Amino acid sequence: MKTGTRAKILEIINKRSGVRPSELIQTLELTPQAVHRHLRTLLEEGRLERRGAGPKVLYFVAGKPQLERVQAWFGAKSKPAENPPELICETRDAFAGRLPRLTSTGLGKDEQSLAIAAVGEIGNNSFDHNLGHWKDTPGCWYQTQTTGGRLWICVADRGQGILKSLARVDPGITDDHTALVTAFEKILSGRAPERRGNGLKYVRNIITGKDRRGLACRSGNGLVDYGKLGVECREELARFPESAGTVTLILWSLK
Repeated sequence: MKTGTRAKILEIINKRSGVRPSELIQTLELTPQAVHRHLRTLLEEGRLERRGAGPKVLYFVAGKPQLERVQAWFGAKSKPAENPPELICETRDAFAGRLPRLTSTGLGKDEQSLAIAAVGEIGNNSFDHNLGHWKDTPGCWYQTQTTGGRLWICVADRGQGILKSLARVDPGITDDHTALVTAFEKILSGRAPERRGNGLKYVRNIITGKDRRGLACRSGNGLVDYGKLGVECREELARFPESAGTVTLILWSLK
């Protein structure tokens, strides 16, 4: 019974992405003492994380990212109401200036340069593909989160999407999924004077180089994933609404 209750608590918190004890008490119809006892056990087992203090404390599933803000920003039908300056890189230089912060996220020294190279390529594509074609907000959303011994990296833009960019070079690409597969898996020739896109093959090779990494990318209604942990990234991006822009989620195990 106790195991079943804890499983329900994990399920509720995972669906709502952050829950107060009072919500669990009401939903599960348990006493406050019982709920707090289960929460303590899940914390000790490393399955939950607690954030905040006092009546504002929230519980989250350890190892899972919090993507509600970027999800709302990415899927907004009109110009987003929220454009947090600490998360939006309006220029390539601003993005490049924040990349070195990856060295303080818990990555080993031998992996820092690989992570910076992969994320840098993803972010640079946001600018290369969308110059003069931003939907309403220029630049990219860049966010890192460390939770449960895992590093999540999200790069998103409100641009034209990968399909429109690649279709200029290859008119035979007619759907979002094919465009994503092409971007990550096929070398496109005749792209001069632009050199965009082909660097994503390098990103894929980095991600698939070890089992402790994963990546998923969504653009339009297309969604692809790579690496051992890619399916977890895919599950997160599957919750995002369809949008013309592009969002990439990278997961890197720190253990």
